[in-house]
Amino acid sequence: MTVPVPSAEERAEQIASLPSSSISRAKHVLGSEWPQGQALWVFGYGSIIYRVDFPVEAQVFGQIRNQRRAFLQESHDHRGTEENPGRVCTLVAEAEWNSIFPPSSDAKKLSNNDIPGAGVGCWGMAYKVKSGMEQQVKAHLDHREKDGYSIDFVDVFASQNAAEPVLRNVMVYVGVKTNPSFTRAPSLEATAAVIARAVGPSGTNREYLYRLCDALRKHHPDAMDAYLLQLEAMVRALGE
Repeated sequence: MTVPVPSAEERAEQIASLPSSSISRAKHVLGSEWPQGQALWVFGYGSIIYRVDFPVEAQVFGQIRNQRRAFLQESHDHRGTEENPGRVCTLVAEAEWNSIFPPSSDAKKLSNNDIPGAGVGCWGMAYKVKSGMEQQVKAHLDHREKDGYSIDFVDVFASQNAAEPVLRNVMVYVGVKTNPSFTRAPSLEATAAVIARAVGPSGTNREYLYRLCDALRKHHPDAMDAYLLQLEAMVRALGE
């Protein structure tokens, strides 16, 4: 499904008219049923940004705070196989970044201070699921994200300098450190090498990375972080 990208003026009007989500941060897990009649917003920071295979009625491109996107989740069912898993995105808390990456890793050394406009956080797209379809879409996404992901809730900010979120309690799928598909990367080069060669039922792993980067650039000039920029460059340098 292709969702049109609104202009800056349309986005401002859309955001101004949005109510904050009233969902509580109650425990939701994969396979649990979404409450009947409750609005459902989903935040995508990986393939959900560009591969929207569910009905939506609104979208907001924004930033979540104090978490960073990292290719530390093995993919056995989409961008890799059981024998040769690919690498896809999960979220890592800013406070845990240095403990996850080894001291010699380029990923640990990367700083968003090198990128004008880039700050601490992760840009992505929040989608409001079409009214009346919440339960079906939740079940669909639970299956799509079944390879190690769990459910959390985040607040979404419309800009880096916004004092208050435009949306609260937006559902997001995260591969936490304790899930069996979470992997620690010895180096950014090692991650790039996996992405360059991995292929799964949903296509090549490099396509996942390239489409994510293209979508981020299209939606916001400051959405690319230092880690993602260097990873993209490394994979492209390895050739097709």
